[in-house]
Amino acid sequence: MKGDVANGKVVFSRACANCHRRGDEGTDIGPNLATVINHSSEKLLVNILDPNVDIQPGYQSYMCLLQSEEIIIGIMTNETANSITIKRENGTSQAISRLEVNELKMSKLSMMPEGLEVKFTLQELADLIAFLQQPIENK
Repeated sequence: MKGDVANGKVVFSRACANCHRRGDEGTDIGPNLATVINHSSEKLLVNILDPNVDIQPGYQSYMCLLQSEEIIIGIMTNETANSITIKRENGTSQAISRLEVNELKMSKLSMMPEGLEVKFTLQELADLIAFLQQPIENK
């Protein structure tokens, strides 16, 4: 299908910008999608349909069980001998003392939820892919 770039930008804003940045738009939780301009349509579609197939280094999800039994899930953004920092899916970061950590496990699952494709029509998927493959305009 031929995608419409302008509509793809609308789809990106609605469904992707809450976790991904592209140019000046979006949030830095998942990988910056400016890096996927040269990816094939097939690769982009596979990554949308199965976000666990290709988790980029530094974007692995962690589950941290605290002594208080609170569970924190997110991406580890900093690690020292005394603490870890986890960025949650809402974009907030939390520094946690290692003394508070009961268990820390890296997940094999992406923070990007599976099943996102059900929110899109086939045309919207084509539009999104066309938008992601467009060079970013410098302002």
